[in-house]
Formats: sequence, C-alpha cells, structure tokens
Amino acid sequence: MVTPILIKIGLKFGFVDQVNQRKIHRGAIPRIGGIGISLGTLLPIFLLCFFFHSGVIINTPNNMFLYFGGGLAISLLGLVDDIKGVNAKIKLLFQIVIAFLATQHGALVESLPMPWGRLELGIFSYALTIFWIIGIINAFNLIDGMDGLSSGITLFSSLTIAMLAIANGYLPTALVALALAGAVTGFLIYNFNPARIFMGDSGSMFIGYILAVLSLRSQSKAHAVVSIMVPIIAMGLPILDTTLAFMRRIMRHQSIFAADKQHIHHFLLSLGFNQRKTVLILYAISVTFTILSMLMIFNKNIDTFLIVLVFAIIIFVIITKLGYIEMIYGKFRVKKENSLEKHLENFFINKISLQKNENIFSELPIKGFDIIDVKGKNLFSQGEKDKINFFDVSARRSRIVRLYWTENVPIIGSRESAMLILMAKTLVAKFAPISDEDEKKLLADIKE
Repeated sequence: MVTPILIKIGLKFGFVDQVNQRKIHRGAIPRIGGIGISLGTLLPIFLLCFFFHSGVIINTPNNMFLYFGGGLAISLLGLVDDIKGVNAKIKLLFQIVIAFLATQHGALVESLPMPWGRLELGIFSYALTIFWIIGIINAFNLIDGMDGLSSGITLFSSLTIAMLAIANGYLPTALVALALAGAVTGFLIYNFNPARIFMGDSGSMFIGYILAVLSLRSQSKAHAVVSIMVPIIAMGLPILDTTLAFMRRIMRHQSIFAADKQHIHHFLLSLGFNQRKTVLILYAISVTFTILSMLMIFNKNIDTFLIVLVFAIIIFVIITKLGYIEMIYGKFRVKKENSLEKHLENFFINKISLQKNENIFSELPIKGFDIIDVKGKNLFSQGEKDKINFFDVSARRSRIVRLYWTENVPIIGSRESAMLILMAKTLVAKFAPISDEDEKKLLADIKE
C-alpha cells in the first residue's frame, strides 16, 4: 500500500536514481522504496506488540531497541543518503555506532563452537558482532544492483532464518523474520524487472541490519554449529559478492569504498544474459543455499559436514569462474617472479613507441582516454569521451588512466587487468610522466 505512494513522491520531488556509468537501468526511477520495506516490516510487529494478543511476547526492551530503534535509525540514514548523499566514512561510523548499541541489547556472539568445546570470546565478542552486523549491512547494500535481486535474496534468507528461529524456539525472532519476508514480497511486485521503484540505501541497509541481528537472535547453544552456519549459508550470495568486491579492490590497490561494475550480476550480464535471466539465475543459487540451510536445520549435526562441503564446492566453482583463483595466485607469487615481472614491465614500457596524434586504440574497443592526477586534474586527453561507459585504471599512485569504451564496460579478469595496467603505465610514461621524487612530494602535499 505504501510503495505506490512512494513512487509518486519520488517522481514529484526528484528522489530518483539517475543513470551513470555503474547503473544498468534506463531512465529516472524513484529510489526511496526502502521506507515501504521498513514500514511493512515494523508496522505488523508494532500491532502485535500493542494491539493484538498473539501469545508471543515481542515488546521486550531488547526487541524494541533492536528492531524499532536500530531498524528505523539505519533506514533513516539510508534515506538521507538516497536524497542528499552521505559520505561513505560517515555512513560506516554510523553503522559502527548502531552495531555497538545492538550488542548492548541482546545481539552478541559470546562464544564459538570448536572441536574441543566452546571458545569464549570475551571482549572480542563485541568486535566480532560489530563486524558481522556491518558486514551484512554492506553485503545487501552492494548486491542491490539489479531489479528485484536484493528483494528476492532477502525473501529466501528471511524465510530460512525464520525456520531456524522456530526450530530453536525463538518465536519473536521468527515473527520479525516473517514480517520482513512479507514486506519484501510486497515490494518485489513493484521492484521486479522492469522496476518501477528501487529500495535504495534506506531499504538495503535496513534489510542487512535486520537480517544480521535476526541471525544472532536465532542462535541455539544446543546446536551451535547449525545456528552459526545456517545464516552464513542462507546469505551466502551477498556475503560472497561483498568479500570478492573487497578482495578485488585491495588487490588492485583501490579504496574499499570504490565502486565498480564487476559484481557477480555484472559478470552474468557480460555473458549475454538479460536482467531477468540474470536475476533468476541468482535466485536459483539463493534457493540452493536455502535448501542447504533447511537441511542443516532439520538434520541438526548429522549431515552438517556434507552440507558445508557442498556449499564450499559451489563457492569454489563460482570464484573460479570469476577468475579469482588466478588473481590470488598471481598476487602471492614468490618475490623472484614479482621482480622478473617488474623488469618485464619496464622493458615493454620503454620499447613501446606511442605518438600523441596516432590512433592508439584502433584495434581495441576503446574510443579515447584521459590521464588524471590524484587531485582530479586532467593531464592529457585523446579521442572521444563517454559519461557512462568508462573504466579507471591506476597506473601510478598519483596517476589514473580513464578508458572510454565503445560499448558497455566489459568484465575484466586477472589477465586483462594485468595488461590494462601495463597499457596504462605506458600511456602515463609517454604522455604524463612524473618522477618518483616529484610523486612523493605531490602525495605528501595532499596528505598535509
């Protein structure tokens, strides 16, 4: 009921998601739908707390803060970000504060199961819990990149956590999980491709926060391994996508907050699948993880090892297909090989001859490039520009080469990435050179 109203409000006041180089939708689409999800989740719980006698006590102080206080706070933060924009570091700080407050109201991992018994975490329990909550918040924020994707994955994840909570006897947790499942199902009607509204950060961060605290509140010491593994497997896809995104950016010496078009759904799009087929494939993977989670819940510890093994094999196949095994291997080779690589790189840069006026990219799907310094100043340009289809390659610590593609930015594997970096360094060496000493001075001035 709320979502159609939000569509009209978003269009009227310009609260829309504009097209840019990372977006795959067309046109201006409202992105404040997360308010509908948060209201659709919390309003039924509010009614059960104060107006209906369900026989389940939900309105405890801990529950009231975790779901209403924390949920509304994170959703309002996302709404401000959707409307005005919030600095990534400020958002992270706000998430840390909310996660810490959640640890004070019953969402705390106090111990972990080990072969020899339970490992008491002590003061580290706070760090682990905060890391988990922040990680899940950002996992659902990052995977919200296609029509209906985050909504569908949330549906499967929340149903799984609801079943875990019921199996462990935590009915208040189960009711909140089912309320979230109902909310995203209603929202999915308007969000599935072609989407009429997006959930935005107000929705994705709310979903991530609620699922994170629900997973902690559904744990049972009697079946500790199952209680810990079920949420991880149920939310396996967003957790995997976020882990790979951070790994990719660290290995490329980029900021972990830097955005790119190399998430799992972008990879499937590059294979020729349209948005609907891509989302359905990812739904199928999520359903597979949901089935594995359900098997763990109802089989307890009997077949836990086999289920985790199947989950691990699926994850291994996915990361292998995405080229991350090769990327990791290339990153951690022995020093001699790295030294040889550096010598070869310098050799090719010196041997490649480039002229300012020649068409450098005549045999590549690139129509132009810019060389930009760390301050954002354009040092050299050639060819055509494109506001949407471009990709930045870090050539030096103070130099970025922006490549403008003739078509959509392709998925870039480890081999292509290495060659692009070599090409970028060659372009910088020829058209915008800087000595090591001057670069150090420049970076020091910026730091000051």
